[in-house]
Amino acid sequence: MSRSAGLRFECTLCGECCTARGEYAYVYLNADEARALADELGLGLAEFKRRYTEKDEYGWTQLRFESESCVFLEPGTKRCTVYAARPVQCRTFPFWRDLVESGRWTDAARKLCPGIGQGPAHRPEDVEARMLEMEQADET
Repeated sequence: MSRSAGLRFECTLCGECCTARGEYAYVYLNADEARALADELGLGLAEFKRRYTEKDEYGWTQLRFESESCVFLEPGTKRCTVYAARPVQCRTFPFWRDLVESGRWTDAARKLCPGIGQGPAHRPEDVEARMLEMEQADET
């Protein structure tokens, strides 16, 4: 990421990031994230996986989506019911490499989230750290 004044972003609590939109329709989980979610819900890992996950065609574990939304998105309030244990993919959104280019939000990012370009500027080094966190989670 090149040096810039930072990226402006503020969550609008709209829940759009938790709703299926083409290629952005999945929340992938690594083993640590699945365990954290199971613990948050007071479930054994096997029971958590049976109730809330599925495997994709490549064998990756992902959260199940119901009615085009993440199973943990509360429909009425648009709030995450497992916020404290949400996966890295959720915690780092929208600070993903494919949504940031040369220190600026991509057009795709602007279409995905109404909070893009709003609120406080996030320092380039903080944005980079969040993108790295996402990449490292993908590796586990």
